[in-house]
Amino acid sequence: MGEDMVRADLEGEKKVYSVFCPVPGEVIPLSQIPDSTFASGMLGPGVGILPSDGRITAPFDGEVSALFDTKHAIGLTSDDGGVEVLIHVGMDTVELRGAYITAFVAAGDHVKAGDVLMEVDLEKVREAGYDTTIAVLVSNIYLFPKIRVVGYGAKERMDLLLECGKEE
Repeated sequence: MGEDMVRADLEGEKKVYSVFCPVPGEVIPLSQIPDSTFASGMLGPGVGILPSDGRITAPFDGEVSALFDTKHAIGLTSDDGGVEVLIHVGMDTVELRGAYITAFVAAGDHVKAGDVLMEVDLEKVREAGYDTTIAVLVSNIYLFPKIRVVGYGAKERMDLLLECGKEE
């Protein structure tokens, strides 16, 4: 998918870098995430996803830049343009200390779009009293001033999710 992910914007003035949906589910606006830190956009623009399964995949070709010890969040940097994405699994799930989450990658690993990053037992997380909304955020907005959500509602894994515009 590498080169296919860079497309010229309609005006031809910017490049557009794609972020694909890492998990199937219902895509909701950031403002609807039940946590004010995410909902306010403080951690960056993006979306929430109400996941229909717990397999989380790479949203583009890139490098795992960070994997928290508690496995509740993973940072990735795209090969094509340096888009930095944070995928945060559930709300307050840091308190689970990694329970119910299995990571298949480590910081520094190179991944291809669609590679499995982690598996989350959504049912166990819910039973433990945690919200399972997944936040997908672009953390380097200073390089990508234009972030477009490519539709809300039902999305399948690897559907186009975000387009990131980089000033040239």
